[in-house]
Amino acid sequence: MSILIAVPTYETISTETYKALWELDSAGHEVMFDAVKGYDCALARIKMCEAAIEYGAEWLLMVDSDTVPPTDALANMLEHDADVVIGYYQWKNRPPGETCVWKLGNWTTRWTASELHALEARGTDSAIVQGGGMGCALVRTSILHRLPRPWFRWVVTPEGAETGEDVYFSNLCRQNGVNIRVDTRVACKHVYATAHEL
Repeated sequence: MSILIAVPTYETISTETYKALWELDSAGHEVMFDAVKGYDCALARIKMCEAAIEYGAEWLLMVDSDTVPPTDALANMLEHDADVVIGYYQWKNRPPGETCVWKLGNWTTRWTASELHALEARGTDSAIVQGGGMGCALVRTSILHRLPRPWFRWVVTPEGAETGEDVYFSNLCRQNGVNIRVDTRVACKHVYATAHEL
């Protein structure tokens, strides 16, 4: 099984992120690495998807340049054999403990880190979610052929509300019958977002 690990970056990758990627457990699979530099986040993610297809990778693991996944993140996420699996982290400029993952059914309620930790403690290693941040996201490359392009897009509504590329992708998946799961074991550090740990 081949996996492309790709990082979108404007200039550089944080030292902590680089070290975490180097230490990731590849679970015995062939792993490639690429960094996409100099694009806005939506276009960078599109470029990463295109690279995964071009390289013939079965999976694409997107890790943002300021996200630090745990060593067993990839191995754990692969266990689900799901089309899209995300890790979680502190959302930028949000209250401590609030994650980047929305509960199934709406775009108003986010999972808290304590709720996800509680699920893990009860032996539940994943849950279907409405969507979430793509800072640590494992995508089965074959689903990209089923989803209309662009896969990622920054949207501004007529009322001026902004929707990030991660929400756009999540909606695109749900509209096309692709579930998104959060792995309750994959608690990531968000280097530049906050000093709070999850």
